Amino acid sequence: MKTLIACYSYSGHTLKVAKRLQKEIDADLTVIETEKDKWYLFKILDSLREKKAVIKPCQTDLMNYDKLILCCPVWAGRTPAAINQYMFELKNIKDKEFGVFVTSGGSRSQKATVQIREYLDIQGMKFLGQMRLITKDVEAEKYGEIFPLFVAKFKDQQS
Repeated sequence: MKTLIACYSYSGHTLKVAKRLQKEIDADLTVIETEKDKWYLFKILDSLREKKAVIKPCQTDLMNYDKLILCCPVWAGRTPAAINQYMFELKNIKDKEFGVFVTSGGSRSQKATVQIREYLDIQGMKFLGQMRLITKDVEAEKYGEIFPLFVAKFKDQQS
């Protein structure tokens, strides 16, 4: 079995790290995109209101996967509407393992990771770990000690 990395990225920072994770873990990558793009301020308001957004078709069935890494930016301390919709569309997730990777402009708030973790826990998934990187560190490709620790949680346990 393999790991699926599901990534929603607004500016490309999150996707950049997701692609690096993909290489390190030898995982599959699916990119989450909204059907209609909104102005950035409206996206933040949707995040604050914990709304969902219509997303383009992407890999949501975990039948052939045993792990999921969900990647997204943090907006106003919350998950983007596209991630809320993606989680809602997930299939065959019970007893699968997951991790969360987020990027942020500087906020240390973990509401977004807590939001994702709580939702997937309720769906029967098992939490492996989380990683948060600051945008300026992603731009400088300074992922720190957390990156190899996060990778190890998925790489060492590959089936």
